Amino acid sequence: MERPVPRNDHRVFHRTIRLFDDIDAETTAFLAAAGADVSLLLSPEGKVLDVAYRDPALQRYKPDGWIGKPFRDTVTPECHDKIDALIEETARAGSTRRRQVNHPAQGLPDLPVDYMVVSIDKMPFRLAVGEDMRKLSEIQQQLVRTQAELESEYRKIREAESRYRTIFHKAAQAIVVVDGDDHSIIDINMTGANMLHQQPDKIIGRPAQQLVYREDRATLADALSAARHGGMRKDVTLHVAGRSEALACIVEPYRENGRGNLMLTMLRAGETDAQVPASADTGLLDSFPEPLAIIDRKGSIRAINDQFLDLIHVLNKSLVVDRNLNNWLGASTVDLQVLLSRVREEGQVRQFSTVIRDELGTTRTVAVSAARVPGGGEGQQIGLLITEASRRDGQFAVPTPGAQNGSSDFAELVGRVPLKDLIREAVDVIEKMCIEAALRQTDNNRASAADMLGLSRQSLYIKLRRHGLEDFGSESN
Repeated sequence: MERPVPRNDHRVFHRTIRLFDDIDAETTAFLAAAGADVSLLLSPEGKVLDVAYRDPALQRYKPDGWIGKPFRDTVTPECHDKIDALIEETARAGSTRRRQVNHPAQGLPDLPVDYMVVSIDKMPFRLAVGEDMRKLSEIQQQLVRTQAELESEYRKIREAESRYRTIFHKAAQAIVVVDGDDHSIIDINMTGANMLHQQPDKIIGRPAQQLVYREDRATLADALSAARHGGMRKDVTLHVAGRSEALACIVEPYRENGRGNLMLTMLRAGETDAQVPASADTGLLDSFPEPLAIIDRKGSIRAINDQFLDLIHVLNKSLVVDRNLNNWLGASTVDLQVLLSRVREEGQVRQFSTVIRDELGTTRTVAVSAARVPGGGEGQQIGLLITEASRRDGQFAVPTPGAQNGSSDFAELVGRVPLKDLIREAVDVIEKMCIEAALRQTDNNRASAADMLGLSRQSLYIKLRRHGLEDFGSESN
């Protein structure tokens, strides 16, 4: 037995009830539909008698075609149980709680509507009032996509961390990472632990001075402090605690997450800091799943893996080793110069955006992470990890100057503009690109940019005015 909704369940217009005596049927129907995005008149059996909706865009879903159909036949199959529950609950209680259902439409995404069905006294039909949930559904979908992207990025981070730790522990040189403030040991690789004849977990967290003889602790502490505050490499000879073995130790400062830490490289007698074992050039590099290259301070390639050959489509390593990396990396030689300059200043660079040019003439966007290879001096080497930018990364990456668009534009001018004018224009474009790249890499520090470009500060300001770059970067401040 259907029980209509009691009037005392709702607050009605008691004081002005007389004003509704003369309202016609059309006005009553308008009031019934005005409070909802979608309103349906239903028969007691659940058949759609009429439809009203507020947004004209809903016409694309052809709601007029619902008239005469059972309510459950207007929704997707998985929502049939919800419609049955609404009809049953209305018959039992007179009103229902809200339930979201989806109306299908060919060639369009489903229309999500949140319905409540009520039965009103003295009315021979039931009223289904619905709220259009398209905006909320879109937000939910964006949230799901964002969550999926975050999980994907988190998985990549964990995989990268696993790879780097594998490389760290397989490195042939003994490396100890030391906190720059309190000189405690942050990390040590397996080579270092084996050299000290201890397990890594028993070394991490201890003061670095405890690794050496008591007589050498002051020497090590002074070297750590001097490297930390002076920003320069320090070489000392120390003896392992409990053993008579002498080690040549190299202390190098580097920045990590906004703080200065230290890398302590230990070498046995007879080894030199410039030595890179053959396994590092062949076995270890080739086992890594992404392109790797080791270059010297001038950009000359010293070692690469097979993945790097695949990236640039070169047959064998002999055609690459001893050649300069700027033959393949960067839209111009400026990119590699900026990268090497940052590595010299900061010790390491992450996700440097540039391009790779292969032997087939293809240019692809890549991200380069670079760091100094343990060891130093004039023969200091730099390791580079090269990853191709994903589609999503490309949406947010800063465009690399001098890519194909500029060259194609110049090609279209050949034959219509004199060659000397084209060359003059090309020189101006390249100069502007170099200045913009230097400003970006130095966070708009004009003095540092001038030094990077080999210009005086006054010459840089003159070129900034000539190219209209006086306000470069002001919009981000």
